Amino acid sequence: MIECLVDGEISDQISTADRGLQYGDGLFETIAVSGGHPRFWQLHMDRLSAGCERLGIPVTPQPVLLREVKTVCAGQSRCIVKIIITRGNSERNYSPTGLQQANRIVSAHTWPLEEPDPGVFGIRARVCDLRLGIQPALAGMKHLNRLEQVLARAEWDDPLIAEGILLDCEDHVICGISSNIFLVYAGRLLTPRLDRCGIRGVMRAAILNEFRERCEQRRLMLDMLPDAEEIFICNTERGVLPVIRVGHWEYEIGPVTREVREWLKQQ
Repeated sequence: MIECLVDGEISDQISTADRGLQYGDGLFETIAVSGGHPRFWQLHMDRLSAGCERLGIPVTPQPVLLREVKTVCAGQSRCIVKIIITRGNSERNYSPTGLQQANRIVSAHTWPLEEPDPGVFGIRARVCDLRLGIQPALAGMKHLNRLEQVLARAEWDDPLIAEGILLDCEDHVICGISSNIFLVYAGRLLTPRLDRCGIRGVMRAAILNEFRERCEQRRLMLDMLPDAEEIFICNTERGVLPVIRVGHWEYEIGPVTREVREWLKQQ
C-alpha cells in the first residue's frame, strides 16, 4: 500500500534544502476521504490555489493532485490525506526570487477513532493564554507555520479538554487551535471575520454557503461567549462538534447545532 508520494514518486523523504522545512514557506490541506471520495474537494482546491497565488508559488494542476490523492488512499475505506505544497528547494536565503519549481507531498493517514462519539455528547474547550498575532498578508491561508498552534496546545494536558479557543492580541475570538468556531444567537450563526489572522477552514466555508441566510461574519469578543445560546466547532477531519463547556461556561446542544450536523451527514 502506497502511503506517501513526494513529487509524484513513492517516498517519505524530502531535501534539507526544501523551503517548507527551512522557513515554513508553503501551504497544506487536510482532506477527509471516504470510499475514495475526497470530501469538499473543490473547496480544498480553491483555497490551495488561492493561497499559492497569494504567495507566488506555482499551482499544481488539480488532476495531478487528485490522481495522487486517490493513489495514496487506495484500498482504504476511510482515511485522512494531507497535501503539502512548498516553494521548492533553495540556498539558505529568504529571497524567493527565481524559484519556479514547487515541491509537493501527498500522504495518507489513518482516520482517527473516537469513542464515544464527541459529536453526540459534545466537547469541552478552554480559552488559550496565547494570543494570535495580527498579519493580514497571511490571514485565511493554511500556511505551514503553525508554531502559535503548537504553543497553544502545549498549555494543557487534561484529556477531558478537546479544543482550545484562540484570541488575537486585541482579545477578539478567532478560532480553535485546529478548528473554526460558530456562536448561535437567536437562531443566527456568528463566526469570526478572518481578515487579520486565522484560517478560513473548508468546513467553515461549506457551512457559510449552505446556511448563508442565517450566517454572519463579524468581530467577536471574548465577553460574547457566555451569552451564546449554542457553540460548535468544525473542521474537515472531525466534522461539526457541539461545545458543552468553555471554562466555567456551560451550553446545551441546541437545535441549530443539530441541524448543521444533520446537513453534514448528507454530504
